[in-house]
Amino acid sequence: MKNTLISSLGLLSCVIMLKTAESIIPPFMQYTQREEAVVHRFRPTADRCCRVGQRAARKMMSCSIRNSQRLFNSVHTARSSNGGIILRNTDSFFSKVTVCATNFSTSFEKCCVNKENFLKEIRICRRRYRERDFRAKCIKIAKSKYGQ
Repeated sequence: MKNTLISSLGLLSCVIMLKTAESIIPPFMQYTQREEAVVHRFRPTADRCCRVGQRAARKMMSCSIRNSQRLFNSVHTARSSNGGIILRNTDSFFSKVTVCATNFSTSFEKCCVNKENFLKEIRICRRRYRERDFRAKCIKIAKSKYGQ
């Protein structure tokens, strides 16, 4: 009698604990099941627009704001290793470029031109010098010159 009473009380307490655990959602589980998607909007600042300008230079886009129609309408991107054009995230990137070109045009253009000149000089170093030591010295001078 004593063993059945203890075992039934144990079973009853387990059932009660399971029912209360199902009704209470732990705090870490509440955030995992969001109903609406999180929208990350690009808020332009001078530093962010500078980074967008550097990225535009790496993609070999035009840096001049004066030719804005040519900059936004045509895609001048670098070729990837397999010969195809890199088209990932172009819509979001072009929206960032348009926002930066209108709001922070000076920092966007300055950083884009600076990065473009740096990349040109690095390419010249790689073409001009075949020996590793001379090429490394040339690249080091270019990095110190442009602050990269």
